[in-house]
Amino acid sequence: MKQQLLNCQNQSGIRSLLKVCVLLLLWNGPGLTVYGQISEKDALPLETKAQKPAEEEKTVLYAAPSAVDLKIQLETWTVEQKAKDPAQLKRVASLLAKLDPSLNAEDKLNLTMQVFAEVKPEAREVARAYQLSEQYPVFSNQPLLVEGKADQFYLANLRYYVARNLTQYRMVDQALVIFNTIQPDQLVDPAGYLFYKAVCEHHLLQKEACDKTLTQLLDRTQEIPERYRQLATLMQADLASLKEDSLDEISRKMSDVERRLDLGKSGKDTQKVEDEIIAALDKMIKKMEDQSKNSPSSGSGSSSSGSPEQGADESRVKGSTAPGEVDKKKLSNNGGWGTLPPKKQASAKNIINRNFPSHYRKAIEKYFKKLATEKASSGK
Repeated sequence: MKQQLLNCQNQSGIRSLLKVCVLLLLWNGPGLTVYGQISEKDALPLETKAQKPAEEEKTVLYAAPSAVDLKIQLETWTVEQKAKDPAQLKRVASLLAKLDPSLNAEDKLNLTMQVFAEVKPEAREVARAYQLSEQYPVFSNQPLLVEGKADQFYLANLRYYVARNLTQYRMVDQALVIFNTIQPDQLVDPAGYLFYKAVCEHHLLQKEACDKTLTQLLDRTQEIPERYRQLATLMQADLASLKEDSLDEISRKMSDVERRLDLGKSGKDTQKVEDEIIAALDKMIKKMEDQSKNSPSSGSGSSSSGSPEQGADESRVKGSTAPGEVDKKKLSNNGGWGTLPPKKQASAKNIINRNFPSHYRKAIEKYFKKLATEKASSGK
């Protein structure tokens, strides 16, 4: 019993000694130890929080699978679908036999879609509905195409096939909805996905999104077809020079409205773009009038009421009553410039002819004629 007490006392003494050493270290600072002084750079910091290593930005590289890897993926996928029909499996095997290193990414995607269509009826219906032909497809927001994230091999490639073809039909709005659901690391053709997605964003003037997509294509994708690389570089330069509310931007919005009308899309989205165009044109013409009025050659600015220098009342496009305020009902049904009085039509046209380059003048006139014709055909 006495020995146990001694042992306890000894252990207690050791613990006390350790406490004293720790206190000495704390009191003397990190540069001192019981053995003497050490350099500050060698001292361990006290009471420091656990420092997380600097998180480096992950650089994801996209690459198309090789023919061998794609064949394994498709074989595995077919087995997972529990396909048991011998004739069906024989047709799949015949398709997989066509996979060889000479195929490009587009060919691999088309072959992949053939396998999907052979195994799953829904894939066969999608491939038939959205295949490239002379007729526009009838797009529907079916859950298979738009709901949830496409982060699996089958769904990602099925959606990309549809979105790519919609882009070639100029149905860029619908295509972009699908593109934004796709996880590109699952794709047979990641370069094609990024290229066509950028085309949609570029056409819709989504500058930031398009620049990000083009950067992924040019800097983080392997085996980019040269035509993709060249066009992507041109799109980057084009967006960098595009200014807001410029003639160039207005002209592009006009082309977008014509595209929408050609596709039979005249709903709220199209009307919103129309309003933006009218507001931008009205603002631009008003600015030109003010500059002309304030120029030395304009004198006191007291010109006749029919001249362009009279003010904004002489520059209303489509009969708007104030800058950016559009009265769509004032578009005529005879393909003209709405119901503007002849003098006001002449005034607006004179300003456009004097200040706008010829190709923009033609685009503006073509746009309004197209818009008026569309209104006439719709009876609105």
